Formats: sequence, C-alpha cells, structure tokens
Amino acid sequence: MPTDSSAPDSSDDGIMPLGERAVTDYVDYTGAEPKKSRLGVTVVKVRKGKISDLKDFDLDAKQKKTVPYYVDAKYENLGKVALTRHIIEPTIEDRDGQEYAPIQLIVLSGTFKPCPDVSDAKLKPGESFTGCAPVLLPKGKLFDRVRFEGDVTKDPLFWRPE
Repeated sequence: MPTDSSAPDSSDDGIMPLGERAVTDYVDYTGAEPKKSRLGVTVVKVRKGKISDLKDFDLDAKQKKTVPYYVDAKYENLGKVALTRHIIEPTIEDRDGQEYAPIQLIVLSGTFKPCPDVSDAKLKPGESFTGCAPVLLPKGKLFDRVRFEGDVTKDPLFWRPE
C-alpha cells in the first residue's frame, strides 16, 4: 500500500520501494517566472522493454544499442498553480550512478503501445495523472533506480524495484 512520505526512507540509503508516495517541492521553469508547487510522486512500475518496441522510430546507431525501460509514475498537483504536464518526468540511473533522461517520441498517428502519449494539458491544482517515461539504457549498463528531481536546489528522490 502506498505511503505518504515527505522525504525518502532513510532505512535503505533514502531509496523507496516502488509504490511508495513521496511529496516534494516542484518548480516549473518553463515560463518567464518559475512556478513553485508541491507534487505527490509515486513510481508505480518499471518495465524492461525490447529495442524492437521502437522499430517504427528513426533511432540513431547509438540508440539502437540500448535497452528501453518504461517508468510508470503517478503525479498529483498538491500546490496552487497549474504545471506543465509533459515536463514532469523521472529519469533512471545505472549502477555507476550515470543518469539517463527519457527520450521524446513523436507519434504521428495512433499511440506508442508500451508508453501512451502524455497530454500537453496543464496539471491543475488538485488533479493527477499517471504518465510513462521511455528511457534508453546502453547495453552493458545495469539499471539501478528511478530518480525524480522536482526542485534542482534540493536532493532528488529515488525508487528501486524490490
């Protein structure tokens, strides 16, 4: 059952299990003025995919030598300002601590089945959505944990599958 924590559990180096909810500060820097809010974040699932999942996309040679991971997470706007949904994304880290950001997939028609497209609509106060972030991890690197940084001036949050 998800719990509500404002900070990661210190019993395992601050890394939470999947399904645990954290509440964190969030700053949206996309406009003229930063928009500060509070965000509930729950990493629900991490799915390992196959590079063939991306056969309909024009990947470069480096991207073709990766393993896709799909990070499903729920976000709840607990603040008072609307936030830009498509920039609220987790990243992943490998066992060496290297961070990998989600790739942006342009789907011209239909949806990308492993990771349906997230709306560009605003996440209004009191609303929530569950999104999926496709992240490419180079072959030979080992997935370690999911990272979320809502405010670059504060420590990130981490989740790890058990």
